[in-house]
Amino acid sequence: MNCICIPFVLCFRCIVYCMPCCFKVKKHNNDPFDVQLQKNYNRRGGYFSNYFQVSTETRNTFYVDLGLQLRHKGGKERLKFVQRLARYMTSEGQVPAAFKYTWNGDEPVYECNKIPIVDANMFFILMGWKCFEQFPNETEQLYLHFQRAYQWLSKYICNNTFHEPIGASWEYTRNHSGHVLLTNVLWIQTVRSMELLACVLKDTRQENLFRNKHAAIKAKWVPNIYKTQETLPRILAIIWNHVPDDFVESFNQELQTDHVPLRTAGPEKFKATWNASIRGEADLHRTIVWPWIGFFWMIILVRKHKRTLAQVWWTKYMQYHHTPTLYSIYDKDTGEPIRRAYVKAMPADSITLSMHLTARQYLHGTPV
Repeated sequence: MNCICIPFVLCFRCIVYCMPCCFKVKKHNNDPFDVQLQKNYNRRGGYFSNYFQVSTETRNTFYVDLGLQLRHKGGKERLKFVQRLARYMTSEGQVPAAFKYTWNGDEPVYECNKIPIVDANMFFILMGWKCFEQFPNETEQLYLHFQRAYQWLSKYICNNTFHEPIGASWEYTRNHSGHVLLTNVLWIQTVRSMELLACVLKDTRQENLFRNKHAAIKAKWVPNIYKTQETLPRILAIIWNHVPDDFVESFNQELQTDHVPLRTAGPEKFKATWNASIRGEADLHRTIVWPWIGFFWMIILVRKHKRTLAQVWWTKYMQYHHTPTLYSIYDKDTGEPIRRAYVKAMPADSITLSMHLTARQYLHGTPV
């Protein structure tokens, strides 16, 4: 952050803090949740992040699509977005991390603060493999794109570890030593997806290559899943069968908070970047409540035959079930949508809507 901007940033934070009523988050949408999610669909492919429909993010679309996959929905929409990413792939092999709406049309975004966003290529490959199950002919035409996307990612690999610059993936406020567990869990499944694509397309040499890499990466990173307090990597590890089923119940017992934040309570602390601390975003990827992660956990519990435990969590989330809309983030103390100078909860959040609809169907069998 430019030091010249610091006084202005701090001044704006003080204004918002002293006059919160002027910046209060307003509820904008009273449609049923499934209608809200459908309105967020971008006809060019992908899902807008929220009600304001400013950008279509690859990361958000992946998790929205993950919720749809678990309901056996969204096949055509998934393929359309994967094809869109392929069209905008750079000559180096990077796919857009987002499409930002402008007067001249959607503009692809590849960087944030001049840092390449690395996880978009992983989501492209992960969604690509799922497309093959329904649309093998169309997906086969994109095999070269998947290989190029993988090659672009491979430059971040050293000693079976995915190394990334700070600010390169979702946990952009986190200060780390060059690698984080969440990205490496995604990397394990990305390599697995490349192996499966090579297998079904009878690319034997690549299949053997990816099989060996997958085994080596998994052997190195799965033990870390048992040592961490991070919630989302462990949930993904469960749904992708990186850990045995008996891990589910012990993990659930460890979750002592009411809302399943991004990290569980405990002694492990993660430092935020200097920029995030100045802007008041230091807790964004540490303790702020992201409801979609809680709904995701309920889905996993039902899929692992722990319906009673899932129902307990559903009851804890009662405050979200009958609201006019669902926001992206909430304050862990007040339970209200967050509104600060540089941290603002967005209404009709696509991921939260998708995961809520899926959890509701899993628990109550309500078709939507």
